[in-house]
Amino acid sequence: MIPKRNLSRLHVRASLLVLAIRGTMQTDSVSSKMTLSILWLGRIIPVPFNAGDRVYSAQLSGAVARQGADVTFFGLENPDERGGSLADLEPRVRWRRVRGAAHARLRSLFSPLPMVGARFATAQYRKAIAGEVEKNDYDVVVIDQYGMSWAVAHVKSVSRNRPLLVQLAHNFETDLNDQIARNFSGDVIRKRLLQENARKTRLAELHLAQSCNLLVTLTEEDRAAFGEINPSLASIVLPPGYAGGKQDVRSLNETVPRRAIIIGSFRWIAKQINLERLLHVANVIFVQNRIELYVIGFVPEPLLSRLRAQYPWVVFRGFVEDLDEECRGARVALVPEEVGGGFKLKTLDYIFSRVPVASVEAALNGIPDRLKAHFIVESDIRALLRAIVKVIDDIDRLDRMQKCAFEVAEGLFNWDANAGRLMEALTSLADR
Repeated sequence: MIPKRNLSRLHVRASLLVLAIRGTMQTDSVSSKMTLSILWLGRIIPVPFNAGDRVYSAQLSGAVARQGADVTFFGLENPDERGGSLADLEPRVRWRRVRGAAHARLRSLFSPLPMVGARFATAQYRKAIAGEVEKNDYDVVVIDQYGMSWAVAHVKSVSRNRPLLVQLAHNFETDLNDQIARNFSGDVIRKRLLQENARKTRLAELHLAQSCNLLVTLTEEDRAAFGEINPSLASIVLPPGYAGGKQDVRSLNETVPRRAIIIGSFRWIAKQINLERLLHVANVIFVQNRIELYVIGFVPEPLLSRLRAQYPWVVFRGFVEDLDEECRGARVALVPEEVGGGFKLKTLDYIFSRVPVASVEAALNGIPDRLKAHFIVESDIRALLRAIVKVIDDIDRLDRMQKCAFEVAEGLFNWDANAGRLMEALTSLADR
């Protein structure tokens, strides 16, 4: 008996041959005659939904399955955050939790892989991939994030066929990790380790760009950066969609506190650098002008205790059950990331929660100009906070900002549209 996915593979080949002969390789014809089988290799099963990369992986893979693809997603259990369940994910995807735990971070010191890659390149994960691709022929294998660069050679060595390899790049990590190393101001040993990790990251992304058939990025800026590594690599830009709740109606008034909020998970060192920069500047500008600042989301120890002692006026809310309530209690929401490119998904959370957005220009990759026109945008954190001081009591202006941003963003960020574009790119590559 031929396995189900091998039948699917034969069906794809036959469909493509017929379509090529007829010269009618249109998307609607392809989607009605073939089913792509896709093996999606992520570091972890992407839950809980409190980090942008997890949201993106979960939503895009789910949307691709809704487009009719046969998607199987592999990943380890999240070693850093418990919570969330498979029930939170798209049921059309086969979610396969790889047995075993991620490696300790210390292991990365002795690995040629970047830190994140060394953690998830476990023997159990390699065995799981080998068992899957030896048993089933896949049309496409998605390498989700640079931390999975090790999987490319493994897939090639054990696959019975030649699947299309897709690199899903959440950021241009080469530049990002270089920024982190340059901007880190802590102890010398840790800075040296960050510099070494940046070198390993550059090699990992070089390997991916030279080995894959298709690159998926979230922004045009990232696509251009990868294009300098491999100009011949086919690529597509898929900005995030939005699948969260929307505040249908909100009008700001004088009863809303003179408060700014920032929402995020601050486990990652780049986010910690940005948070400390924000608090250092706000400690003068916001304090002098009596503007409150709430930090919402996880901040790890011992950083949290140090920041609370250094900035006692800042309210650290930690994890909250009701983000809508936090947003309703704020006049402005901050996107202050000077370090670290990429698309910031929290920007969409702010917009659809109807909170006026204030951002540094560097953090708005992938946001259309017609939407940025309804934000407070400045070149750096200091200029941004000064601009907030000028507008914090202009309730009418803030209210117009949130309403106009909501109207412009409505319909712009659609996961199913993104999945349709990805399927078109994959079927086109399969044909060639």
